[in-house]
Amino acid sequence: MHPELFRRQYDFELDQRNGLTSAASIPLVAITAVASATSVILVDYRYGADPFTYTFCALALTTFCAVSYSVYSLFRSFWNYEYQKLPRSTDLLTHIGELHVWHVSKGSTPMDVQTLVDADFDDYLLQRIADATDWNGQNNVVRGNRLHQATAAIALGVACLLPTALMFAHNKVTAGEKTYQVHIVDPVPTPIKEIVMSSSQNPPPSQPATAPAPAPAPAPAVKPVGPPNLVFKGNSDHAKPSVGPSLPKK
Repeated sequence: MHPELFRRQYDFELDQRNGLTSAASIPLVAITAVASATSVILVDYRYGADPFTYTFCALALTTFCAVSYSVYSLFRSFWNYEYQKLPRSTDLLTHIGELHVWHVSKGSTPMDVQTLVDADFDDYLLQRIADATDWNGQNNVVRGNRLHQATAAIALGVACLLPTALMFAHNKVTAGEKTYQVHIVDPVPTPIKEIVMSSSQNPPPSQPATAPAPAPAPAPAVKPVGPPNLVFKGNSDHAKPSVGPSLPKK
């Protein structure tokens, strides 16, 4: 019962990682739309020294700040996260063989060896599943909070963009025709730039080979500890999650 519960939690955290990655597309589309609309409004607005323009600028500035914070939070929600998964199957099989050899060297009977190997491997595998689940779960909590902040910020930006767009439409309707002034200037010939190719440098001299170190003295046989979990980039916050001492140090 307990191993199955740990395995389900391990699978859930990996599925949660994929769900967070997919959910990042929603605020990304909203950021693109709000940023594009704000840019068009700011460029085409007819500015003047009146309270209406000051209100328009304040709302546009709030929208810009909200979009900027949403971009920052969205970037922090997927950049450089490290996740853990179980070691490769070949490494696990190698560890089972090492446990078998170790128990045989301790003088266990053939019938007891298999029982002892199965018990040791189950304990090792359960510990690795618990370590990976705890690590991945803390990553998902941080990423989920960042994604929520990005969504809330872009929602604030949309709320500020609506009155800004209405004020922009009012400004376009009440403003007069825009006058264009054209100046004709003589074309100026473009100088031709010379391209200088840098000569290749000579490669540095090779370093002399060092003498091989003497072989270390054989160490006494100890019980195998098994391979550590694999670490892969899952898109981590700069502050790594705090986990138990059994995890490898970063």
